[in-house]
Amino acid sequence: MILELHDIHKHFGKIRANDGITLTIEPGCIHGILGENGAGKSTLMKILAGYQPMDSGAILIDGDKVHYTSPREAAADGIGMLYQDPLDFPALSVLENFMLGHTGARCGRRRRLAAELENLSSTFNFPLHPETPVRDLTIGERQQLEIIRLLSLGVQVLILDEPTTGISSMQKQLLFSALKQLAARGRSVILVSHKLEDVEALCDTITVLRTGRCSGAAKRPFVTSELLRMMFGNPPRTPAHAGSYIPDVLLYFPYKPSRG
Repeated sequence: MILELHDIHKHFGKIRANDGITLTIEPGCIHGILGENGAGKSTLMKILAGYQPMDSGAILIDGDKVHYTSPREAAADGIGMLYQDPLDFPALSVLENFMLGHTGARCGRRRRLAAELENLSSTFNFPLHPETPVRDLTIGERQQLEIIRLLSLGVQVLILDEPTTGISSMQKQLLFSALKQLAARGRSVILVSHKLEDVEALCDTITVLRTGRCSGAAKRPFVTSELLRMMFGNPPRTPAHAGSYIPDVLLYFPYKPSRG
């Protein structure tokens, strides 16, 4: 599905978190939302996922205007969001967390969802055991569980907010591999990050936000200096080489012969 955001505004008092942002998310695309902390990235995605109302603007799915007042409404239209700290219940098992949000007759549901959990875990090479308590999982494994839970609920647009923070390099490789598989199957992935290396490595398209506004966009192949200009206005300057001059005399202690 084609997702469009038009002229999105969100103010918190005098702070303009989103100040007229417009962008389009294409199906089968990994779209990066890049910017410094405080650029308005998370606010924009919370609006899209139904966690926060916008002040003005419009969201369109395949040309039809939609308005969300809760994450449940957004999920019903196929939009789901994964936060830095996944929304799960540590005291429950992997399978019990996976079952959250699923409706229907209880009889047979656990067996059916256990099979679906196993299938999705195997598809993306996620090492998740259904009876493991979620409190025993790493942040990366909790992310993996939330991703497949959202997919099982029919999410077509998956939003990830700073997903590489606090995970191992191996878990990052598994995550990126899974996101590429999803895009190849026609789903849309939105990667929110302030890490230039992550969006350059993974994304097909990048939209850059700065101080609540869209400062530019780019498609692969990316030019790093141009992305930095969009993020900061002017790329940070490389400090001048300080040199390696060593003076002839470092310390001078006059010698006084001892008496005796």
